[in-house]
Formats: sequence, C-alpha cells, structure tokens
Amino acid sequence: MKKPVQIGRSISSSNFLIAFTVLLLCIAGLLALYSASLHVDAPFFKKVIGKQLLWMILGMVTMSGISVIQKKLLFDGAYIYYWLGIALIILPYLMGDSVTGTSRWFVLGPIHFQPSEFMKILVIITVARYLSGSDLIISDFRSLIIPLLLVLLPMGIVIKQPDLGTAVIYFFLVFPMLFWAGARPYHLFLIVAPILSIVTAFNFYSFFIWVLILILALYLGKEKIWIAVVLFVFNLSLGFLTPVLWNRLKPYQQNRIMTLFNVDIDPQGSGYQVIQSQVAIGSGGLFGKGIGNGTQTHLKFLPKQHNDFIFSVVGEEYGFAGVMLVLLLFFTLIILLINVAYRLRDRFSSLVVIGFASVFLYHVVINIGMTVGLLPVTGLPLPFLSYGGSFIISCFIMIGIVFNISLERRR
Repeated sequence: MKKPVQIGRSISSSNFLIAFTVLLLCIAGLLALYSASLHVDAPFFKKVIGKQLLWMILGMVTMSGISVIQKKLLFDGAYIYYWLGIALIILPYLMGDSVTGTSRWFVLGPIHFQPSEFMKILVIITVARYLSGSDLIISDFRSLIIPLLLVLLPMGIVIKQPDLGTAVIYFFLVFPMLFWAGARPYHLFLIVAPILSIVTAFNFYSFFIWVLILILALYLGKEKIWIAVVLFVFNLSLGFLTPVLWNRLKPYQQNRIMTLFNVDIDPQGSGYQVIQSQVAIGSGGLFGKGIGNGTQTHLKFLPKQHNDFIFSVVGEEYGFAGVMLVLLLFFTLIILLINVAYRLRDRFSSLVVIGFASVFLYHVVINIGMTVGLLPVTGLPLPFLSYGGSFIISCFIMIGIVFNISLERRR
C-alpha cells in the first residue's frame, strides 16, 4: 500500500513545481510586455501589459475552478464537448470579423475570443476518451482512423479561417497521444509519410534522401510486398505532384515558402519580420540591453513584438542568459507534465496530460523557430509570454485540468 502514497506525494510535488514554473513564465511574459508597452501613452489597463495582467488573473481564477470539478464530467461528456467545440469554431464564419477580415474570432460587443484555442483542449479530451476504451486494439491500424478524423475535422475548419498555425497544432498533437497509447511507430510513420513526400520534393537531394528512408522503413515494417509497393508508389506520386501544387499556390504563398530558406529574398516583405527578429535577438549579447533599452523593440522595427515575436524582446533585452532561462522554464514545465502523465495509472488522465504537454511543446518549438528563421511565420504565440486573452486562458485551463486529474487521483 506504500506505492500509491508515494505516487500521490510525487504528483503533489510535481503540481507545486508546475505552478511555480508557470508563475515564473508569467512574470517573464509581463516583464517583456512591460518593455514592449513602456513608451505607449495610455492608462495602465489600456496597455498590453495591463490587459494581459487582467487576462492572467481571469485565467488563474478559471484554473482554480476547473481544478476542483469532478474528472468524471470530463470523461463522460467528452464527445458532447467536442461537438459543442465544433459549433463554436464554425460560429465566427456566421458572425464575420470586420476588424481583421478573417473568421477566427467570436465578437459580441466587448467580448472577443478565439474558439480554436479552446478547441485544442476539447480535441485532446475527446481523443483521450476514445483511446482509453477497453475494447480498443491500438496495434491495429484501423484503430487510428477515428482519432485522426477527430483531429482532421476541426483542422479543416480552422485552416479555412485562415489559421494555419493552429491547424498544424491540431494535426500533430494526436501523434504523441497515439504513441503514448501504444500505437506502432511504423503506423504513425505511414500517416506522416505523405506530408514528408510533398515537403521534401521541393529539393531534389532532400527528396532523394527521403525516398531512401521510405524504402528502408517499408522494408523494416515487414508489410506484404503488394502493400509496400502501393505505399511506395503513392508517396512517390505525391512527390512528383509537388511542382503542380507549387504552381497552384498564390505568389505571396510561394514567396513565404521561399523566404523560409532565404529571408533576404524579400527583406521588405515576408522576410522583414524574421530579419528584424534575428537582429533583435543577436544584438542582445550575453546579458541583454536591459529593460526598456531594446532599440528594435522601442523604435518599432519589429512588428507584433507583443504577441508572435515576444521571444525577440526577451532575446534583445535579457540576452543569452534570459533566453536560456526562459527555455529552461519551458523544458521544466514539459518534463513535469510528462512525469505526471507517467505516474498516473488512469489511461484517460495520462493521455490528457500528454496531449497538453504536446501542445506546449509545439507552441514553444514553432514560435521560437519562426523568430530565429528556422521555421515559417505561422502566428503561433508563446505560452504564458505572448499577449492574448484566449490563448492565455486556454493555457491556464490546461494546467487546471492537470491539477484536477492529479488531485482526483489523490482523493
């Protein structure tokens, strides 16, 4: 009987460390937002830092409320919540958004929120609910179809809004959950293979290397020869179709892809943000220029510095030391979440926590990757640092559910 007590204490300790890590990230975010809004002539709560502080307080209150509800409500109502979420992300299409010209936001008077941020949580809960079924044979490829459909439906809706970054998160968050549930890595490889066939085909050498990897994977997968041949021909065909797909892209879309490989192709257009971001981070040096002293930040050379490119503010004003501290905090948060998922005996709870860890990981990797020019600009915010009410509240909701699940385990 000692082991459950030890597990409960370990999870309780992890929860405390998670809360402390999140608090430090929030402080880092507020400091960066303070710097970004330092020379804005407006009342405190009209500045981004004031608004973000209010969103954080609301998020913490929401987190506290969610942490005490019964976990059974999450499990039993998963499918209902999923379809309610689908209705919510469709709603912006009906209302429209005269401000941005997109269909991402639900606007009702002073209320503005982005339903797609909360849909990530509902997708994770629903996929976890399905994968925790006792009669599911996860080693069977057919068992992966339903989770993929649960992800592809909201992904298709969101990508039309348009919000490519969030759609990418929807697609890739399911893979760690499937792996954690026991799916064969080979099956997960087959799902990702068509995408890699298209992406690598933009360069002859990368496509050649990919074809060799594909042949090796199909051989090691020990499929029937006719199935392996069909899979190989299918992926090869997608690669050959890439030039056709490229020609169907609009010029600005082609330009955005090209600037991924060379930002100097369009330094005043799609490459401008990345160049200014690289300058900001590189000019920070070891310890940065100090709060309020960042030239890229305060001379407004860097657009969207308070949301998508908040990491550039950290790099310029806090330097390499500040960047490493922020990265260490994110690494700690993700490791702590994985640790909680590992120690939870309930399959549903464990999968939910892994899903949340995946969301945080993808946001951190993609956001930082785009600020330094390693990934295309997708508009994904940085958890607990970037300005934005919908996103910060959704982050606190995920942490609240983690606390709820682990507290339920102890109760």
